[in-house]
Amino acid sequence: MGQDGTVDQDVKVNQQFWLDYNFSKSTKENRDISTQIGYRKITPQVYDRFLGISTINFKNTSQNKFLSVFESFHLGAGAIYTLNNNANDNFELRLLQGVRFNISTLKLFTFNNYIRLEERLQTSFTNGWTIGYRLRYKLSTAISWENHFLKFTEGFYFPLEAEVFFNLKKSSRFNDLLRLSPGVGYKSKTGWRFETFVIFNRTKNITETNNTSSDFILRIRIRDERKKKVENSAPVQSVNEDKN
Repeated sequence: MGQDGTVDQDVKVNQQFWLDYNFSKSTKENRDISTQIGYRKITPQVYDRFLGISTINFKNTSQNKFLSVFESFHLGAGAIYTLNNNANDNFELRLLQGVRFNISTLKLFTFNNYIRLEERLQTSFTNGWTIGYRLRYKLSTAISWENHFLKFTEGFYFPLEAEVFFNLKKSSRFNDLLRLSPGVGYKSKTGWRFETFVIFNRTKNITETNNTSSDFILRIRIRDERKKKVENSAPVQSVNEDKN
C-alpha cells in the first residue's frame, strides 16, 4: 500500500478514510503545543491506523535579515499503531523537526511552505526495531471571500495543499509520495475549523510486489484554534480584498 507498515499485497488502487482532531494550547506568547489525534482506514480490508502526534511550535522573533524569512520552528514526537488484517501489527515512534515560511509575492494568495524531517522507529513485534528517515515538503494556501455575496458563504474557505515525501532511509516500506489535497472548510466565529478534503496519493516503490499505487482519500479534519497564537495552520487570504 501507499503507507508504511502495511501488508505486502498487490493492490494498485485503494480507498481510504481519515479522521483528525487537532487542538493547541499556548504556553507563552510566542510558543504553543499542537496535538493531532487521528484514525485511518484503508479498503480493501488492509489496516486500521491510530495516531497521536504533538508538536511544540516556536514563533520566529529573530531580527536577523536571513532568519526573518522563517515564520516558525517546530519540534514534535508521536506514536502510530497500525492494526493489520493479514499481517503482524506495526508500531511506530516518530520524531520530527520542521520549519515554516511564507511567500507573499502574489496579491491574491499567501503560499505557506513547510519542510519537515522525520525519524521513524518501527517494530512489528517480531524482528526488533528499524529506523527510517523521511523528508516532507508541503505547499499550501486557502481562498476565501471577504465580501460575501450571500450570507451563508461567511466563514467558508477552500484549502489547497500539495505535498511530496522523500525517503532518505527506508523503514519497513519505501514511501516516495506525491499528495494533492483540495478541500472545503468552514471557520466558526468561536475559532473552530471544519475541513473536508478529497486527496489523491501517488506512491512509488511501495512493496516487493508493487512499483506504484494510487490512493483516493476522504479526509475530515477538525481544528480547535480558539486559543491559537503562534501560527495559523489554515491561513485564509481574501480574493476580494481591497487592492489599495
